[in-house]
Amino acid sequence: MRASLAAFLLVLVLAACMPPALPPARQGGTAGSASFGFVAPAVQGTIDDGSHVIRVQVPAGTDCACLAAIFVTTGSRVTVGGVEQQSGVTANNFTTPVAYVVEAASGSTITYTVEVTVLPPLSSEKALTSFSIVTPAAEAAVDETRHAITAVVPHGTDRSSLVAEFTTTGVHVTVCDTEQESGKTINDFSEPLTYVVAAEDGSTQGYVVTVSAAPSQEKALTSFSFLTPGCAVALDETQRVIRARAPLGTNLASLVAVFSTTGAEVRVAGRSQESGVTANDFSVPVAYEVVAEDGSTATYTVRVTDRVPVVINELDVDQVGTDQAEFVELYLGAEVDLWGIVVVLVNGGVTPGQEYARVDLTPMGTVPKGSFLVVAGPSVVVPAPGVKYTPPGWELSNRIQNGPNDAVLLWDTLGKQVVDTVAYAGVLHRAVITGGSAELDATEGASGAPADSNSVVGSISRSPSGVDTGQNGADFKFTPALTPGAPNP
Repeated sequence: MRASLAAFLLVLVLAACMPPALPPARQGGTAGSASFGFVAPAVQGTIDDGSHVIRVQVPAGTDCACLAAIFVTTGSRVTVGGVEQQSGVTANNFTTPVAYVVEAASGSTITYTVEVTVLPPLSSEKALTSFSIVTPAAEAAVDETRHAITAVVPHGTDRSSLVAEFTTTGVHVTVCDTEQESGKTINDFSEPLTYVVAAEDGSTQGYVVTVSAAPSQEKALTSFSFLTPGCAVALDETQRVIRARAPLGTNLASLVAVFSTTGAEVRVAGRSQESGVTANDFSVPVAYEVVAEDGSTATYTVRVTDRVPVVINELDVDQVGTDQAEFVELYLGAEVDLWGIVVVLVNGGVTPGQEYARVDLTPMGTVPKGSFLVVAGPSVVVPAPGVKYTPPGWELSNRIQNGPNDAVLLWDTLGKQVVDTVAYAGVLHRAVITGGSAELDATEGASGAPADSNSVVGSISRSPSGVDTGQNGADFKFTPALTPGAPNP
């Protein structure tokens, strides 16, 4: 009768290791196995005691035609094809299954079929096939030839804490020996990082990942002034216009600007500008070109003047009946940018005189030389080439006081100075206006202009037009005619 067989257990044993000893067979014992493997390559098999099959996997490229098995058995003898096997010595051809017969001391036997499978070669693939930054979303370019990866994130991005998303043909990816998980691992990309990709076969490939910030598109002039004392400057970012009023007599042909910018460079006529150093001729408008890091540009027009050649030329402050056709006419002796110039109406019935209304001429922009600009309501007809401006609210009647001692004053809100003033029906030497730092003299000379009439059609007119001697009493007269937008008689 056949005795029961002990379990046959496979073991991997390194080629350099001594084979395990075969335990002595017990009298009347059973045939069995304790372990099975190979010397070279040093691998260990698995034993299926139910089916009596031993399965061994060997590395790719192993020559299975001549392998020496190393085993431990509970039997007294092991044979293959009738040839007694010596553990770690006897070689066999394992290209096909091999039957190992284990015999017990009692003579009983059990056969184990050894099946050897050659594993496919380990992959050497170790590429990063895609790479991107999660937030902010930025696709990267993978240069497989140079093993370089480049990504550009928006200007101002904090690169010290970014998460990369990638795909790879390797088995794992590390940065500085830290395992990387696509879409989760945070890294500092302030400097280039090396992503090391490991293949199945243990080989590695490094990819240098460089994340740079996009060049700035900023190209603004954030401040602008002049070294010359007394220059008042207004920067209009919406229109990219800079307006300046210099003290009367300033040499505009050689002014040095002081500015700050968000751009990478500032140029005038192609010449790089240095704040506080470079001089330019501002007797004509100057175009300041601000160049951003990305090469885009923005142009600011700088207009500087040391005078505002505008005078009050004609006033109609009182009409027959209801005052519904009042106007103030200005004459421009040169082309003038009216930014910051206001018409101030002053009540001379109190001491000191007080501003009671004003009209901002800024919306008129630049007005040509020789123009007659009329500030009036809709009922006033201004023939060409006169220029008419109806401020909001001037559709109402009684906008201008009739006097006595009232005044119309032109005020430069940039230069904080009086451009021209006319007191009528009396004098007004003391006046206070919004934005004025002290009392102003609202009368030029010792006497004011004459009063307007509410019984005769006419106006308070400068005679001749545009001529200002600095004497209201001498420069103006009552004229029984209305000439808004045209020279006075």
